[in-house]
Amino acid sequence: MQPLPPEVTQAPQQYDRRKMERELKRDDSRLMLAYQRHDRKVERELKRDRRKLFMALGEFVNMRGDDEGWTHFRKRWPNFFPEWEYDKLQDGSKVSIYTYPEVLNQIWMGGESDPYLDILFGIRPTPKPEDTNPEDMDTTRLSSIPPQSFSLEWKEGTIRYHGGCDFQRALYLLFRESWRARTCEACESKFIAQRVAQRYCSTDCSEKMQREIKRKWWTEHGHAWRQERKQSKQKEKKGGKNVPKKAR
Repeated sequence: MQPLPPEVTQAPQQYDRRKMERELKRDDSRLMLAYQRHDRKVERELKRDRRKLFMALGEFVNMRGDDEGWTHFRKRWPNFFPEWEYDKLQDGSKVSIYTYPEVLNQIWMGGESDPYLDILFGIRPTPKPEDTNPEDMDTTRLSSIPPQSFSLEWKEGTIRYHGGCDFQRALYLLFRESWRARTCEACESKFIAQRVAQRYCSTDCSEKMQREIKRKWWTEHGHAWRQERKQSKQKEKKGGKNVPKKAR
């Protein structure tokens, strides 16, 4: 009996391979749609909580970084960090979120962000002492809170990040629009700007600064302005005497 030709024996294998490829593509499409639905849900939640998250982050970056400051902040924002991280502060754990305000303040002011930002986002673990530079800030005491999800999508060219706590969600919002991280020119408090031209953290600071600008201008130019004003009035009076009276 003659053996079957190669094209006959290979046909089932080719069929199985094509079928498997179609199933994989179908699974990839389903997975991509699931990711997109998840991304839209995350964006809706961020948009919904944006005001609250920015308010908490603004208070956090200005808080006193001592035990009393942390106690007050926890009462104000109990869900900003996981409960176990707050508890680690009370227990005096060596690795905690205690120095988060100091690190965030440095980043806010335009200082070095690597590796601090990665640790705050939880995408880099707390480094070991042998992996750190003694001259830099001690990052070995920084807790690295795992995010809910983080991935780099090569095909889509996107980064997917979903914070594991409200602090990370707020920081992610600010990270995407880092120009909002400002320092008030009047009181030097940190604040999150609502518009590009905003220079002050509040109306009170804005009005106070405007009064200060006017006072400074008056101190420097007030005397010359009064003299010029006086001379102008004198010229008007002299000119008025030479004006002929209207005929009755």
